[in-house]
Amino acid sequence: MSLDAIAPEALDNLTLELAVAGLNIVQPLSTLWYNEHVTRNNLPLQPIPSFGRAGGALCLLIGNSRDLWDAFLRWLRAQPDPSSIAEPLDYYTTSTIMRVIVKAAGTVAHDIFWSSESGDRLVSMQRVALTSGLCCHDPETQLSIHPAYGAWCAFRACVVFDADGPMGGAPPPCPDLLSHSERAAAREAMADALKASDEARLCAQLHGGEAMTTEVRLAWAKLRDCVLIGKEQYRYSELQLAYHYTKDKALLLQALNDLWEESAHSYDSAQDDRPWH
Repeated sequence: MSLDAIAPEALDNLTLELAVAGLNIVQPLSTLWYNEHVTRNNLPLQPIPSFGRAGGALCLLIGNSRDLWDAFLRWLRAQPDPSSIAEPLDYYTTSTIMRVIVKAAGTVAHDIFWSSESGDRLVSMQRVALTSGLCCHDPETQLSIHPAYGAWCAFRACVVFDADGPMGGAPPPCPDLLSHSERAAAREAMADALKASDEARLCAQLHGGEAMTTEVRLAWAKLRDCVLIGKEQYRYSELQLAYHYTKDKALLLQALNDLWEESAHSYDSAQDDRPWH
């Protein structure tokens, strides 16, 4: 059964709901494109299961630009006790994606591969973005570079449906978006970031499993800053960037306070109803 057989507007509605929640990157592709890329390049990755469909199953790559931050803060502000949520951003993104996907899929079987997974369930989100034509990929720095957002995007999940994927072969790859000077600067920034990092813990840190020190997070942010496309318009705010790398919940409380202050004119100044105080 195809996804269209459930509801003709299913993909459009799914994309809209995720965009409203700040997850404004939804890229369809066939699992066949990714799996052939993995095999052709002899990569140490498992193929994405395709529900036995030889021609590939429908796959959606879900991610976000800086738009996620404001939507997330609005949600967090509405929670009765924001400080009690262990990993607020992870909880928000995973619960939102699961809710929207279940609604769209209906009775069609599906599987969600999260960017934080490892082992047999590890899916390279950067390679999915590459094979779908969404982003170019720099193999030395592992940066995915979007034609509009540049390096300022993140991938959250890869969703596979028991439905036929897009017909035909993979689209042409996104052209290389790095200039020679940007590439040279990125190589230097990458070397500095690795030097500042504890390489034994680096994978967990980059995928959100562990917090980074200020020195390390600044080094990795500098790598992204080497890419000029999207930098001026889509670079994360300092609070968003710091939280992205450190998971410091004090930063979230600061962001909530800033949000509350901005809208304080609509409140009685004598009534401070902030639940995170």
